[in-house]
Amino acid sequence: MNMAVHPAISARMTSLRDQQIAWLDHIKELSGLTITEIARASKLDPSTLTRFYGKDESGHSLSARSVKKIEDATRVPAYETKVKPVIQSFSEDEAQPFIAMDNPADPISSALKLTAKEAQSVHLWTLKTASLAAVGYLPGMVVAVDEKAVARNGDAVCAQKYDYRRGTAETIFRVYRTPYLLTAFMSGEPAPPEIVDDQNIVIMGTVVGGFRLRH
Repeated sequence: MNMAVHPAISARMTSLRDQQIAWLDHIKELSGLTITEIARASKLDPSTLTRFYGKDESGHSLSARSVKKIEDATRVPAYETKVKPVIQSFSEDEAQPFIAMDNPADPISSALKLTAKEAQSVHLWTLKTASLAAVGYLPGMVVAVDEKAVARNGDAVCAQKYDYRRGTAETIFRVYRTPYLLTAFMSGEPAPPEIVDDQNIVIMGTVVGGFRLRH
């Protein structure tokens, strides 16, 4: 049975979608980022934004959770189209988002995808850095980062390092030793500690597990 959508509800949905499209257009124009890059910087599956950004006659809009992630990553308030983003570029030199594909021949990869989908607060990254090697997380491993898990002393964490003068943000992986972030290279040669001040250095989540997939 088909149900009619009340015109007022449809108008509100379209209006919200239009605001969100204008907001994303503004971020794209001023930051130089593509929709896919915005999604990755916001720790969203790229298809979440690309499907939304495409033609959609149903009035589909982004969820409040997705909007919040974009706000946090770009530092642009929701639906703001007048101010220039503080952060204009993102660096993922230490890890890249792990996008799992459904593959019957690879049940572990499929299980990781299902876990991240069900937990919602869990994000998967493929490490490129050796900064956590001494605590067991090696380059090439897929690590699960839970944004809701409060970091405890000694935990491996994912953090964002902001340079507001240059307008850049970098995703980094470190060991948390209150109130500092420390590297844990196997060589034992630490980089200078960085203090977590929730402005220039912000912990985005705690590493709750790591997996090495067969290649």
